[in-house]
Amino acid sequence: MTDGIILGRFQPFHLGHLEFAVEAKARCDRLYIGITNPDVENRQFSEYDPSRSKPENNPLGYFDRARMIEDTVRDIGWQIDDFMVVPAPIGDTERLLGYLPPPDQTIFLATIYDKWGEEKIRRLEGLGYKSEVMWTRTYDERFTTGTEVRQLIRGGAAWEHLVPAPVAAYIKKQCISL
Repeated sequence: MTDGIILGRFQPFHLGHLEFAVEAKARCDRLYIGITNPDVENRQFSEYDPSRSKPENNPLGYFDRARMIEDTVRDIGWQIDDFMVVPAPIGDTERLLGYLPPPDQTIFLATIYDKWGEEKIRRLEGLGYKSEVMWTRTYDERFTTGTEVRQLIRGGAAWEHLVPAPVAAYIKKQCISL
């Protein structure tokens, strides 16, 4: 059995993230979906994109993001043994190892859009994980971004078409204003 890991902030989980998760799951038996920035107090990122750590770019706590991901992957038919959502404090590699499966049994599945994607690979490989880049795209080639979704929600514009239906339902039900 092969285990895989993906990492992301998922603020919120959008259709680009779903594409990422589905492709990663196709390459492994069990997928660990690591939520970076799980602790509001300990947002740490590299110098490649300092805006990732700003509070306004991280409005959702770990629980809400985990629920959105779980609701979505179950909606597309994944079973409980197919995945696990875990905290992934990427800024603290010693803590990170405590949340992820062992490096000798797991592959880190990555996508690269910018220098931060490359930095995540370096960090995980530094912990002993093998990595595989599923694709490299420019920032403009992304389907959408969490920033775009949050801006549309804040501006009162249509946003539901950019997220899986379970995410839209969760945000509306919980009255989350991003």
